[in-house]
Amino acid sequence: MPVPVAADAPIIVTAARAPVEAGELGASLSVLLRADLDRLQTPAVTDLHRLLPGVTVSANGGRGAFAAVRIRGAEGDQTLVVIDGVRVNDPAAPGAGYDFGGLLAGGVERIELLRGPQSLAWGSQAIGGVVAITTRAPGAPELNARIEGGSRASVYATADGSAKAGRLGLGASVTYGRTDGISAAAEARGATERDDWTGWGGTLRATLDLTPALALDARGRFQASRFGIDGFPPPRFQLADTPERSRQDEASGFLGLAFAPQGGPSRHLLGAELTEVDRRTTDPRRTPSATFLATGRNLRLRYTGEWRLAPWLEASFGAERERSRLATASPSAFDPDPERFRAEATLTGGFVQAVVRPLPGLTAVAGVRHDAHSDFGGATTPGVSLSFAPGDGLWRLKASWGEGFKAPTLFQLFSDFGNPGLRPERAEGWDAGFEAGLAEGQLRLAATAFGRTTRDQIDFVSCFANPLPACAGRPFGTYDNVARTRARGVEAEVGLAPAEGLAVSFAYTFLDARNRARGTANFDRLLPRRPRHTAALVADWTAPAGWSLGMTLSHASESFDNASNSRRIPDRVLLDLRGAVPLGDRLELYGRVTNVTDTVWETASFYGQPGREFAGGVRARF
Repeated sequence: MPVPVAADAPIIVTAARAPVEAGELGASLSVLLRADLDRLQTPAVTDLHRLLPGVTVSANGGRGAFAAVRIRGAEGDQTLVVIDGVRVNDPAAPGAGYDFGGLLAGGVERIELLRGPQSLAWGSQAIGGVVAITTRAPGAPELNARIEGGSRASVYATADGSAKAGRLGLGASVTYGRTDGISAAAEARGATERDDWTGWGGTLRATLDLTPALALDARGRFQASRFGIDGFPPPRFQLADTPERSRQDEASGFLGLAFAPQGGPSRHLLGAELTEVDRRTTDPRRTPSATFLATGRNLRLRYTGEWRLAPWLEASFGAERERSRLATASPSAFDPDPERFRAEATLTGGFVQAVVRPLPGLTAVAGVRHDAHSDFGGATTPGVSLSFAPGDGLWRLKASWGEGFKAPTLFQLFSDFGNPGLRPERAEGWDAGFEAGLAEGQLRLAATAFGRTTRDQIDFVSCFANPLPACAGRPFGTYDNVARTRARGVEAEVGLAPAEGLAVSFAYTFLDARNRARGTANFDRLLPRRPRHTAALVADWTAPAGWSLGMTLSHASESFDNASNSRRIPDRVLLDLRGAVPLGDRLELYGRVTNVTDTVWETASFYGQPGREFAGGVRARF
């Protein structure tokens, strides 16, 4: 994986929402390109995130099971996920987070991970950071295909391509995967039933040049998952094998007009985007079999613009209005067809950013945003970042500071456990570091210190004998702004190319994320599922004949699965090996072995993770 330095700077950062190159951005950024995804071979996006500094992933079982991505110790639902510029977080989930469990890398061209509070550009949710994924874009005619098979009857197939015909440009991808899987309840703890998974999806992007300055921009995406889960059966009510199943369908789209006069100083984009997530859980032992139904929908109208005011000054600005809706139901034998609980809210916001380059090698980005919620009121979030790369740009200093907020979710506000008096979660974060390229680009170094404090974090509170005012009329519990957390740490990266064809990268993170709610029983304890030390070593060698070998060695120190730090998740070391052999200019055979040592590991207590697995396939390019 590349370590970015100022001299590289080939990428305009989508996640920044400002016309800034990667080498000019003061905030901390990781970028995975198509070449990185092909080299690492993994179909699952979460396996790629595990290799990035500042990121931890936890999952309730194998492929398809709920998976959360935490950035610098923030909650998983404080990670904003954007695919092709469309926010895809689920408004019907209790915390409105995104479930990475079924997300595959098929058709993905680029993954950006921007760390730290990013509400200036994105508004609600981006307290930990932003994951921005770009799929196959319209362009020159090209077709890629890949199919593989492996352990546990797994199959993975994907194809993507692009085309251009006159004024019309198209980019598309389709992906399919399945596996017999592992037991969601850990097999090492006695579970035996495998929980299978099947998923499929596709993306479509189209541009139509109406005039030399005006273009129609359309983007669409669909993803479906069907998978087995485990539950908590009586009489012990502990996680164990059950025949329960879950299905999840995601759809998102954008339709807009892009206006960019040729040779003009500005660009503008006006459009509408829609995201819908449908979830359904069933248990064949029950009548009715459906046990939970949920639909979440976001409709967003937005405008963004960029204006080059001077050779050294650019501005970006935008306005958005979002309407979120949810509908949930929990059928039972007593009420097999309950009326769905429904709620909705609106969030209106706008932002302005300035990109200033007063001196060669010096770039500053500063701005402010304000959002107004239909229920809790407003939130203002400023931010600033600096990047300084003097001379030949082989090294640079960077720093950023910003605020973030997360609006209370519809479930937290209006459900049977809801509290209409909730305030938004607020965060303040900073980071500072350096990047350097040495030995004529053969050695690259990066180090960043960071910190973040989150206030008014929303948490579920028990109302049993609790005099808290929010508990009035909520005997089974409610949500309240009771939590305060703090995270701080260091990220370090090394990239090395000691010989032709050999590339080595190393990423390490120290993270100290703690509960800082004074007066509570868990004050100053570590936050759950956040290892203090994580590291990843990635090495790849390509021989002069074209064949290649690679390995990934990753480590996560012990962590805890509960707020009191009484339930321990053991540390782990995982080794993956891979190789590829070209067959001419267009075909390539490849194979990999993951978890070579068959290590037993967990990211959430009692939920299993895969042991040793084998996979092999063929990749074609036309």
